[in-house]
Amino acid sequence: MARKLPPLNALRVFEVASRSENFTHAAKILNVSQGAVSRHIAQLEAFLGLRLFVRNQRDVKLTTQGEQYAQAIAEAFDRIELATQVSRRDKQNRVVRIRLFPTVAMKWLVKRLARFHTLYPSINVQVTIANDLVDVSAGEVDFTIQTPAIPKPGVRYDTLFPIELLPVCSPAEFNKHPPVHDSRELLDRTLLHSMKRPHDWRIWFEAADVTPGSFREGLSFGNSSLAYQAAIDGLGIAVAHLELVQDDLKAGRLLAIHPLVVRTADSYHLVGRETDVGRPEIAAFRDWLLSETRTFLHRQDLALLLSNQHRCELADGAWIAICLGYALQVSRCSSLGRDFLSKSRLILFVRPIHVSSWASARSEGG
Repeated sequence: MARKLPPLNALRVFEVASRSENFTHAAKILNVSQGAVSRHIAQLEAFLGLRLFVRNQRDVKLTTQGEQYAQAIAEAFDRIELATQVSRRDKQNRVVRIRLFPTVAMKWLVKRLARFHTLYPSINVQVTIANDLVDVSAGEVDFTIQTPAIPKPGVRYDTLFPIELLPVCSPAEFNKHPPVHDSRELLDRTLLHSMKRPHDWRIWFEAADVTPGSFREGLSFGNSSLAYQAAIDGLGIAVAHLELVQDDLKAGRLLAIHPLVVRTADSYHLVGRETDVGRPEIAAFRDWLLSETRTFLHRQDLALLLSNQHRCELADGAWIAICLGYALQVSRCSSLGRDFLSKSRLILFVRPIHVSSWASARSEGG
């Protein structure tokens, strides 16, 4: 059965005009002439068989019946608007917006997005760069990745991976100087600094039982990715976040110039809103990223086991060095371990196996 509805254009004009009780203002909102508004109101009044407005020389006023009809119409338009927003949101929500620091974006996230797109081709991930901490509660983005987990109502933090510091340089820089026998020797080399992480070198030296005093001037860069690239280009030695340079280490673009890996008290966190937990694309991205992180770390640990073809067992061993697929457990206090590490030119990367925090790393002597 066909609905007996008034002309919908006239209904829309009346809804706007009833809110302002001004035909001129309604005409501006609807981008039509004042005469067109008057004609639509007259058409609706004729359909209903009642007067909706009292027209004076200077203004118009809703009649009692007009007020009642306007209220009912407003409620109907509100429901239409809400239904429209929900329908549009269902489509728009296939977009996941993440804003994060450039180093994490370029050195870690972007290269993994191809795997997410393969799994969820209908979800569009928008990646933008931030230079300061991102407030996800503002609603401009869905996620960020940052180091401090600052408690805030309605904000969810999922830990991705810890920050572990490792001195790295290019193969050319590695071979240009004599082997590093002692961490103090790095004080005489060109150190590359990130202005965003100004304390990383000091943390590493303190964990190595070295009082750095005043560093050589070295070179400073606006963010860590620039410092890592400078290290790749042979400008000096950068203290890198291990997880962010894994690909560079595996590809041989960077080498670990010293075996000490220092796990700091900080970790990278995926930050999002609690209220978005029910959105399927948000849940998919969070679950995928956490799974990707677990898989990534598992692959590293598995690599240690698979590469354990030639292993030197030392009772006090605390570190593992990967040298072209061979695993050697060494202690910082072990002369055998030191001799091997100082003579080897083939170190790809190192990873602590007994250290859970920077504090424990220091207590174990680094």
